[in-house]
Amino acid sequence: MPESRLFASVSFYKKTVLKENQIGIEIISMAVGPLQANSYLIFDREVSAGFVVDPGGNPEVINAAINEAGTGCQAIFITHGHQDHIGGVAGLAAETGAEVYASAEVETVLAEPANFSLFPGMPAISSYKVDKVLDGGEKIDVKGVEVLALATPGHSRGSLTYYAANSLFTGDLLFHGSIGRTDLPGGSFDDLAASVKNLILRFPPDTKVYPGHGNSTTLETEREKNPFLTDLGW
Repeated sequence: MPESRLFASVSFYKKTVLKENQIGIEIISMAVGPLQANSYLIFDREVSAGFVVDPGGNPEVINAAINEAGTGCQAIFITHGHQDHIGGVAGLAAETGAEVYASAEVETVLAEPANFSLFPGMPAISSYKVDKVLDGGEKIDVKGVEVLALATPGHSRGSLTYYAANSLFTGDLLFHGSIGRTDLPGGSFDDLAASVKNLILRFPPDTKVYPGHGNSTTLETEREKNPFLTDLGW
């Protein structure tokens, strides 16, 4: 699974421009930290709305992208509490003043991150108090851009997926051609399979999927070609 592989700590941009309801939404993907987890900046220049999903490391790189976009960052959304997805939370929140949204699981981890070290050799993580604890089902308005939080347990108990601009930010739930590992504390294959199936049945086939590692994809592509989803009983 992607988290078991170590990568060089090199960050880069992959930029995609979307159009949703005639409003220009741009998404910048940055691979950050030693495990090269995907961090996403989603913003709308027209209304100066911006938010980040999973600042897993290199907050200075993410903040540079925010400054280049010129929209600021009003919110930080976290999919789950593993080190490679929360490493830059404290630094980025301090730089931007953004509110941090996450599950109760992430709140616990960020309170004392040294107690939840799963991957040896990772940089130390600064503690941070989550501003808004989410259960799933909440709709958050970021200056006119609506973000829907969805409870998607499986990779971890408190995993969340975020839906915005016809796109799902799935963390380590669903990847291009693969799924998240379930052998870590709180993982459950049955829960993960149910979460993925619910997303595929709920959202249109052309919905973009932006995962926590690797390339983007669509729900239709994963339903038809992902070998881990063939036995979900469609």
